[in-house]
Amino acid sequence: MKRLTCLALVLLMALPFAVSAQAPVAPLTMEELNTWTAQLLARAMEDKLEIVKTAAGFEAQGEGYTLYLAHDDLSADSVLLGVLLKPGPDDALPGPRGTHVGQPVNDLLLAFPNDNPHLAGTEEAAVLYMSGNLPTPVATGVLRRSGQTVLLIEHELYYLADNGVDRAGVQYTMDENGVAAIRYYAASEAQPLADAEAALTALSDLQEQNAYFAFDTANPEPLQGEDLTVAGLHFNGLTMETAVAALGKPVHEETVEDTGGDIRTAQWDGVEIAFVKESKDGTEIVDRITLTGSQEGPRGIRVGEPMAVVLSRLPYDGGDVPERSTVLYGDAEGQVPPYGTLQMAGNDAQAYYALDVGEGQGVLMTLVFVSGTLAELTIARL
Repeated sequence: MKRLTCLALVLLMALPFAVSAQAPVAPLTMEELNTWTAQLLARAMEDKLEIVKTAAGFEAQGEGYTLYLAHDDLSADSVLLGVLLKPGPDDALPGPRGTHVGQPVNDLLLAFPNDNPHLAGTEEAAVLYMSGNLPTPVATGVLRRSGQTVLLIEHELYYLADNGVDRAGVQYTMDENGVAAIRYYAASEAQPLADAEAALTALSDLQEQNAYFAFDTANPEPLQGEDLTVAGLHFNGLTMETAVAALGKPVHEETVEDTGGDIRTAQWDGVEIAFVKESKDGTEIVDRITLTGSQEGPRGIRVGEPMAVVLSRLPYDGGDVPERSTVLYGDAEGQVPPYGTLQMAGNDAQAYYALDVGEGQGVLMTLVFVSGTLAELTIARL
């Protein structure tokens, strides 16, 4: 298998997302899965669950868990096709290695190997580890995401069978950086060897990707000039031509005369950019970018994310998410960049992050939160 060796220079700007130095952790094994599923069956028998025939097969529902069975039989020898663990009672069943629903994503990552602490990969996925080569068993760990938001972590086993390659594993569905559900699955039929090898080759290729990575949320740095990217467009030096090349033709455009120069505003789906044409020499420079759509902003911030998640991408000298107006970092009272400040108004808030991008030019990033959720992000010249 290919190994991730040296990350691109840009990774030097990021610290590990979740894992500091840790003792080596062994990959998931079939023996572990068998022991865990045997415990689940024992709990189901102790709870005297009733098997119900559904359109999908046979299932037995308990408090906080559901077993999916191959046959109408609940015993120590029952064949489990799947398991779902969800929020339940205080004595809810754990997943493998003591993992559990509600567990923070950082703690979950520590329970399994992670050869990729920066979570380098693509915007959609990153390989945590690959161990082994067919025909011997292969264990893999993969993280699925939408930008900086982790959606799913999957640990899967491939092992040779008489008629191909069998697969089994455990999936952790994430919500707001915590485990929302745990699923065990076993493939209903073997996969052709060529298909399994192709899937593993695709994961091996993904290991070599480093175009996207997770930003540090443990010790984040103040907002930097290189962070000022919205929808793939860097604020400094942005031109209308560059914006059109990346976003296409704007859906609306207008120009307003101003004493300091004409202001041209262009709108795309979820993005608005204003340019100012200085009256003294006719040079057009970017004045403001406003994001209201699903595209990424600085540090992977997206509209729709909870305030706690957004604020974790930048420094805060306090502890928990503030409940009242406060200085986040720097000399906000003196308005000396770099600084960050938060202004609360009931359930709504605005966060301001100022920085100096050189030659005396200041930039302000404004985050508007409505009912605890990011509704708008703006980067503007001061």
